[in-house]
Amino acid sequence: MNQLKFWVAVGLGSGLSPKAPGTTGTLGILPLLIVVWDASLFVWGLGFVALCALSIWSIPEAGRRLGEPDHGQIVIDEWAGMWLAAFGINAFTEVSVGIGLVVGFIGFRVFDIAKPWAVSWCEKHLPGAWGVLMDDVVAGGYVLILALVFGMLSGHSG
Repeated sequence: MNQLKFWVAVGLGSGLSPKAPGTTGTLGILPLLIVVWDASLFVWGLGFVALCALSIWSIPEAGRRLGEPDHGQIVIDEWAGMWLAAFGINAFTEVSVGIGLVVGFIGFRVFDIAKPWAVSWCEKHLPGAWGVLMDDVVAGGYVLILALVFGMLSGHSG
C-alpha cells in the first residue's frame, strides 16, 4: 500500500524528473485533461475531488520516503491545481482544448512558482498534506478566476 501511495504522489512517475519535477509532473495530467475536456460538470467535479483526496492520502507517505513533506517530486497536488485551472478555462472561455491546456499550464505554473499571497499563505500556514495540496489548488484557482473574468469581458457566459 505504501508503494501505491508513493507512485500516486509522484504522479505515476511524472514527477521523478531530476530537473523541474513540478513542471514535468504537471505535464503528466494533460493526457487525462484532453480526455475529459468535453465531459460534464459532474465528471470535472468528481475528478477534482478524487485528485484532492488522493493528494491527502498519498503525500505523507511520499514525503516520508523522500525526506521532505513538500518534496519537488510530489506532484499529485500539481495535478489537482492544473485540473482546476483547466476546468476554469474550459468552462469560462471558448478556446480549443490545445490552446486551453497550453494557457492553463503556463498560468498554473506561473502562479505555482511565483507564489502570490494566498498561494504562499497556504503553503506556510496549513499543516502537512493540506498545505502541500492547497497552495496548488489556490494557484489553479487564480487561473480559474482569470478565465472567468476573461470570459465575462469577452461575452462568454460559461
